[in-house]
Amino acid sequence: MGLEVNIGPIALPLHPLIFLLSVAVALAVAQFVSHGEQKLQRALFTSVWVGLLVARLSFVIRFFPDFQDDFLKMFDIRDLGFDLIAGVLGGLCVTARFFFRLPAIRKSLVIAVSSGVLVWGLANAAVELYKTPETIPSIALMNRDGDSQALTKRDGRPTVINLWASWCGPCQSEMPVLARAQIDHPGVHLVFVNQGETAGHVDAYLESQDLHIRNSLLDPAHAVAKAVGAVGFPTTLFYDANGRLLAAHLGPFSKATFNQALSQFYPLAVSKDN
Repeated sequence: MGLEVNIGPIALPLHPLIFLLSVAVALAVAQFVSHGEQKLQRALFTSVWVGLLVARLSFVIRFFPDFQDDFLKMFDIRDLGFDLIAGVLGGLCVTARFFFRLPAIRKSLVIAVSSGVLVWGLANAAVELYKTPETIPSIALMNRDGDSQALTKRDGRPTVINLWASWCGPCQSEMPVLARAQIDHPGVHLVFVNQGETAGHVDAYLESQDLHIRNSLLDPAHAVAKAVGAVGFPTTLFYDANGRLLAAHLGPFSKATFNQALSQFYPLAVSKDN
């Protein structure tokens, strides 16, 4: 699915790695073409950091109400909440400033930035090119009452499937967010698929955390994870009303990033809920 890259037992999100690769290429090219010119290296580092700062700030401003319950979440970038366009514009403004103020590094700066952008564009294009259309796995699982239940109801609603486990710290951090979203957005069919644990264990965990969720299924053999190619948790999959995969996300959501995802993939369903 292009969801993650596995390094030994560690699963890492792919798109942040592509970004880091692009920055590394730009810095390496800068080192080569400028013979280690420190001003060029400083210009690139500053452009990247300002771009990231602007991207995060723009995201926080757009979803500020979602941070009011916990302001410290604004600084927790593990949710990958960044506005791409704002970040790119911020970084380009800083790059342009160095371009006009330091004529000696202009040529090298253009070459380095162009190299990074080229790698970023080609890598993302390759991910999209080799991504095959996928649908919701035709797997029936037991719910916590012992009844068999399909992953989707086929009732015209889009489906979000969250793969989680109680031992997974990131899963624990996002579970209250998703539980609340299940209440706030009935137009989206949100399914929780526990990986590898018993009904008693899941019930005990949810009760201890005072979490009340519907569509809670048990997958003791990791059948869904194997079917979708997920090896890290939490993994969240977004499907349209016809069961086609729109996106997959590895890692925890904050309230802001989950609402952003719902608004991006299901604008009509979210607008009806509001």
